[in-house]
Amino acid sequence: MQSNETSSKAEHFFLLCKAYSLALALGAACLLLQATGLAEKLRFSRAEIDSGEWWRILTGNLVHLGYPHLFLNLAGLAIITLLLAHTMTGRQWFVTGLVSMLGVGIGLLLLDPQLSWYVGLSGALYGLLLGGAIAEYRNHKPISLLLVAYTVGKIVWEQLYGAVESSERISGGTVIVNAHMYGMVAGGLAVTAMLAVSSFLHRQPS
Repeated sequence: MQSNETSSKAEHFFLLCKAYSLALALGAACLLLQATGLAEKLRFSRAEIDSGEWWRILTGNLVHLGYPHLFLNLAGLAIITLLLAHTMTGRQWFVTGLVSMLGVGIGLLLLDPQLSWYVGLSGALYGLLLGGAIAEYRNHKPISLLLVAYTVGKIVWEQLYGAVESSERISGGTVIVNAHMYGMVAGGLAVTAMLAVSSFLHRQPS
């Protein structure tokens, strides 16, 4: 019994380490890109994407308007990591983040033709938050449902009434609320699909 308990604690520790490492790597990448002044070269820019610079669909999530905007998003990343790091494996977190970022970029490209450029991690953060909340349902159903309700409710509020003024004041620019919606939907679908596949595989006879 003690051996199994020790093994379980070790697995939990390594699970947290991988999630924290990914969050630190993401935050460090955003800080490095901000410090090197590459925002304009890497931001989501419709004209450049149409010219073949497809990487901007992804890299636009990693650059910011300025340090206040960056630190606001890094604070959100830290909160999500502290609350939900235990809910998924490092690989699942990586896939969720990547799909959320792609969801933001592709969503803006296809569904917001009037938008010429975009920067920021916030859309992907909503995907990470909803994804982690969905994964948490296996452990703590009430907390999971509360987080899902908050995340979806926040997006619905933004779609109806626009962004919170304080967010725009801190970030120093207009908040693109559709980016939040696209990231949330992409992240939520990614985690739901991964958990469904995992559950199916575990039910198969060995």
